[in-house]
Amino acid sequence: MGEFDALFEIPTSKAGCLCYIPTLAIILWIGLSFNLKGPRCFIKEFYVPALDLSQPTTSNTTNPFLFFDLALKNILDDHSIRYGEVNLTFSYNRTPVANYIVPKFYQGTGKTALRRDVVETRGMPWDDALKVVNNGSKAVFRVDLAARPRFRFWFLYSKKKGVRIGADVEVDGTGLKVMKKDIRLNSADSKRRIGGFVLFLSLLVTSCLLY
Repeated sequence: MGEFDALFEIPTSKAGCLCYIPTLAIILWIGLSFNLKGPRCFIKEFYVPALDLSQPTTSNTTNPFLFFDLALKNILDDHSIRYGEVNLTFSYNRTPVANYIVPKFYQGTGKTALRRDVVETRGMPWDDALKVVNNGSKAVFRVDLAARPRFRFWFLYSKKKGVRIGADVEVDGTGLKVMKKDIRLNSADSKRRIGGFVLFLSLLVTSCLLY
């Protein structure tokens, strides 16, 4: 009976080799697709000419433009990033008033991309915003960013990652953002949930060691 069982016994070294290859592939796949820190994005400058009380105004004309300076920082030192279109939505009192699209681009490891531009608003309640800053209060804008970048490690690319972040930007009677420091766009939902995949990987590695 022992001789019969021996015919169907797989040598430990071969079984280990067979399991080793898919395990490495899964580790690499998880590393590329899940355990990654997304890019950090900041509003460096924000200027609303129509709310600059030092500028001469006329009753018939309001400057409808918003000026912004956006920084996208790749904090990974071993992954580069390939962006598709990056969509920016500018809102006032939670109502969208302007949209801007950053064209596709590639970002190297540890690099920071700067995008400085101007966007025209539509449907912006300028009278209400002017009343706010004239009273010494702050007009609150919001900048939301949506993107689906891919991360590159060696010659491999991860799947597209959904990034949705945003931040409020307070503006006073100078037309400039009140906060002197860069404003980081953030989200409470930006953390990667990889517990299930880590558990699966642990079970797979354990099974390989047992057999």
